[in-house]
Amino acid sequence: LKRSPCGRPRRRGLIGDLRAKGAAMAARLVDASGADAVVGRSEGYWLSDSDFVSTQEACTARTLGSVGFPRDWPNVYTSNKPLKSLIGKKGRCAGKKVGVVGAPLPEELDQVGGLTFQRLQSFSNAESVQRQSGFPVVQGWAVFEHLDLPVGAAFVAERYWWNALPEGKWVDFTPRPAGWSEMLLAEAAGDASKAKAVLAADELEILRHLSRERFGVDLAAASSSSSAPAPAPAQRAPAAPAAGGDTRSSVPAAYRDLVERIKRCEAGAVRELEEKLKGDEELAVQIAGANLAAPLSDLLKDAVTCEDALKLVLLLSDAAVGQRNVDVANGMIDAGIVPQLVRLLSAGSATQQELAAACLGNLCHESPANQDKLKKHDPFKPLADLLGAETGPAQEAAYAIWNLTVGHMENSERFVRLGVVPKLTELLKSSSDVAQENAAGALMHVTMTQEARNEIVRCNAIPRLTELLKDEFEPEVSSQAAGALLNLASDCTEYADKIVRAGAVKPLVELIKSGQSLAKEYAAGALMNVMRDKLEVATEAAKAGAIPALAAMLSKPSGVAEALGALANLASGSSERQIAIYKAQVTRRTVALLTDPDEDTRRSAAALMMNMSPQAKIKERIVEAGALKPLAKVLTDSDAAVKERAAGALANLFNDHAANVLAGFKEAPEMIPSLVAICADEAMSHDARRQSAHALAMLAAEDGPVDSVWAAGAGPPLVALLKDRVAEAALAIMNLSWRWPDVKADLAKSGVVEYLMALLERGGDDPLAKEYAAGGLMNITAGSPDNAELAVRAVRPLVDLLKPTEGYMQAAEWAAGALANITRVGEAPQNEAVDGGAVRRLADLLPQVTPAGRSLVVLALTSLAEHHKDAIRQVLSGPKESATVKDFRRSTNEELADYTHTLADKLGMDIA
Repeated sequence: LKRSPCGRPRRRGLIGDLRAKGAAMAARLVDASGADAVVGRSEGYWLSDSDFVSTQEACTARTLGSVGFPRDWPNVYTSNKPLKSLIGKKGRCAGKKVGVVGAPLPEELDQVGGLTFQRLQSFSNAESVQRQSGFPVVQGWAVFEHLDLPVGAAFVAERYWWNALPEGKWVDFTPRPAGWSEMLLAEAAGDASKAKAVLAADELEILRHLSRERFGVDLAAASSSSSAPAPAPAQRAPAAPAAGGDTRSSVPAAYRDLVERIKRCEAGAVRELEEKLKGDEELAVQIAGANLAAPLSDLLKDAVTCEDALKLVLLLSDAAVGQRNVDVANGMIDAGIVPQLVRLLSAGSATQQELAAACLGNLCHESPANQDKLKKHDPFKPLADLLGAETGPAQEAAYAIWNLTVGHMENSERFVRLGVVPKLTELLKSSSDVAQENAAGALMHVTMTQEARNEIVRCNAIPRLTELLKDEFEPEVSSQAAGALLNLASDCTEYADKIVRAGAVKPLVELIKSGQSLAKEYAAGALMNVMRDKLEVATEAAKAGAIPALAAMLSKPSGVAEALGALANLASGSSERQIAIYKAQVTRRTVALLTDPDEDTRRSAAALMMNMSPQAKIKERIVEAGALKPLAKVLTDSDAAVKERAAGALANLFNDHAANVLAGFKEAPEMIPSLVAICADEAMSHDARRQSAHALAMLAAEDGPVDSVWAAGAGPPLVALLKDRVAEAALAIMNLSWRWPDVKADLAKSGVVEYLMALLERGGDDPLAKEYAAGGLMNITAGSPDNAELAVRAVRPLVDLLKPTEGYMQAAEWAAGALANITRVGEAPQNEAVDGGAVRRLADLLPQVTPAGRSLVVLALTSLAEHHKDAIRQVLSGPKESATVKDFRRSTNEELADYTHTLADKLGMDIA
C-alpha cells in the first residue's frame, strides 16, 4: 500500500514584514438577511454555550476538542450508558426519534433553488427552507462523540435544526465539515426551540472557534461602516445566473476610485489598495476580478513601480490561494504577468526575487493547467539558482518549486537535472521554519522521480527529515517532512529501511497522535509505507501506540485512506495486532468506507478487511458488521486494486467458515458472477485472480452456492488458472467436482487431470499447491475409472505427500484419498505405490490423521490390498497399528467402521 505521491502543499507561511506568517483563511459572518453580522446590532440565531450539552464534565463550546460521528454505531446506541443519559427517553436532551442523515441529494437541493446556506447557522437555514418550500423544521440535537477520549466514553449534543420532506425523510441543508458525510440527529422529545438575539461578543468568539476547528476558516464580524461583500456561501442551491454588467459593479464603492487609478498605472494607488486589502481575502479576490492584472503587468515592467506592483500581485494571489479561487491566477497569467516575474527572478533585487518567486508559486497552486502555462516561460533555472541565495528568496524559490512539481513528473525531472535536491536538502537546515517547510514540501514532490529519490538519499536528507518530525519544530514543517518520507518510502524497501534506521517510527506515531490534520495524514502514510511487509517495524509501531491513534483518524475529515492503509499493514501477519485493531472498534467504520467516493479510501478499507479477516475470532464480527454486501459491490469497482482486495477479504472471511459462506450467498449472491469475471479477466493481477478463485472455492464447498458457481460459468476461467498452476484454482476444481458427475466429466474434458498432475509435480516448495492438487485429483477421480486411468502418473508424487510436513496433514489425507481412487484401476499403479513406500506411510498415518482423514487412509489401504495383502497385513500387525485399526472398527462413525471392516475382510484379519 502507498499513498499517491501527488499531494497538495498547504498554504505557505508568509514572509518578511510584508505578511503575517500562517495567517488563516478568513470569512465573514452574516445575519439571516445575508448582511454582515455586527456585534451588538445584528439579530439572529447565534450558537452559545447553552446550546451544547456534554456528558463530559465542565465542557463548553470552546473546550469540546475533536468531535465526530459516534464510533461503533449502531451498537453504541443501544448499549452505551453515557449516550443513553444524553439522548435516551430520560436523558438530558431526550430524543423521540433518531436518524443518521447524509448530505442533501441533488434533487433535494433543486427543491430549494436560490437559497444560500451558512455554516454553523442551522436554525436560520432550516427556517429559510420552510419559508420557501414549506418543508417543516425539525428541532432537536446533533449528536457527536468526543473523539479525543476512549471509544464510548463521552458524547455531546449540539442544538440543531433541520427539515422534513413531505414523505417524512429528514434532510439537512446546513454545510458540514468535509469529513462529516453523515450526522446523527435526534428530534427533541421536549423543547429544543431557540430565540433570536443580538449577536454578543462571546457568541462571536464561539462561532469563530467552531469555524476554525471544523472548517479551518476564521470568522470576523463587520463594523457598522463596512462595505465589504457578503461571503461566498459554502453550499448554494442552484439559481438562475445573474445578468452580465460592468466590472465596476463588482467593486465596492469605497474602492472603485482606487481601482480606476491603478488602471491608469498610478503607483500611489497600488500602495494604498495593498494596505487596505490586508487581512480581507474575500474582498481582495473580488477586487482582483476587476481587470487589474493588465495594468499590474505594465507596472512590473517599470523599475520605479515594480516592487509596489509585486506586493499587490502577491497579496491578490495569496488571497486567491486562501479562497481557492483559480480565476485570479488565470487572469494574471493571461495578462502576461508571468514573463515579468520570471525576469525578476534573475534581474531583480533580493526583495523582488523573493516576491516574484512567491507569486509564481501562487499562480500554479493546485492547478495542473497553470503548471503547464508557467512551464512554457521556463522558470526552472532561475528558481534553481535562487535556492542558493539568502534565506528570503531561497525559501520562496522552494515554495514555487513545490507548487510547480506537485503531480507533475516533467517539471520534477527538469528541476532534478538542474541540481535542486542538494540545495533543498541544505535549506532543510535553515533556522527559518518557512524555509524548512517549503524545502520539505518541494522534496516531497520531486520524489516522484526515481532520480530525485536516489539523490535525496545520496545527500543524506533522511536523518534531517526525521529530525524535523519532532515536536520542537513548527507543525507545518513536521507535516511536510512526513510527506517527504511518505513518498520516499513508497514502493522502495531500501529507502523504507533507511527511514526506520533513522529512528522515524516513534516520531511518526507521535505525529499521528497529536499533529495537525495534514501531519497526521502524511505521518500515517509514511508509517504505512515503512511497515509494508516488515513485521518488526509493525511491532515497533504498535508498541508506540499506533493502533488507537490511527483508529481515531477514521472519524476525521482527512487522512482516512492513509490511516486505513497503516492499520492494514499493522494487521498483516499478526493475530495479536488484528485483535488489537478489532478492539479499537474500527470494523463498522471500515465497512462503511468500502464504498467511499475516494478511490484510495476504498483501496485501504478493502485491504484492512482482507488483513483482519484471517483471524478466526474476527471473521464473524466482520460479517455481523454488514461487510458482505459492500464487499460484493466493490468486486465491480472501477479500480482494480479495490477489486483485488475485496476478493481477498471474501476469500479470508469464507475460508474454513461455512456459516460465513452461506451468509454471503444469502446476502449477496451477485458476488459469484463478479468473482468469476475477475478470474476470467487476464488484465487483472495474478493475486486478484488467485483470491477470486479462492473465494469461489469456498463457495463451491457448500451445497447451496456450488450450483450457482458452476452456472455462473466458473469452469473455463478456473481451468485456465489451473493450467497456469494457480493453486487456488485446484481447490475450486476440487470442490466443484465432488457433487455432479456431469460437472466432473466436463472438467475432465478440459484437461483438468493433466493440469492437476502438473501442479502436483511442479509445485516446487509450495506445499499448499501440492495439497490442493491432491484434493483435486481425489475428487476428479472419485467414482470415475476413466479419470483415474488418466491420473496414474500421479501415483509416485502422491506417495511422497503421505509423509506430512508440519501443518500440512490435510495434504497427506487428500493424497491418500487420491491414491485410493487411482490404484483401483489395476495392478501397475498399486505396484508403483507399494514400491514407493505407500504401505508403511499409510500405516504411520493411521494414528495421526484427523477424523476426516481416517476413512481416506483406510480406503487407500483397501485399494492396495487387492494385490499386496501380505505387505499390508504385516504393517498392521504391530501393536500400535493393530490397536488403531480396532478403534476404527468400533468407531461410532458408521462409514469408518464399515470401511475398516471391509479392509479386515480383504486381509483376512480378525479385528473384532
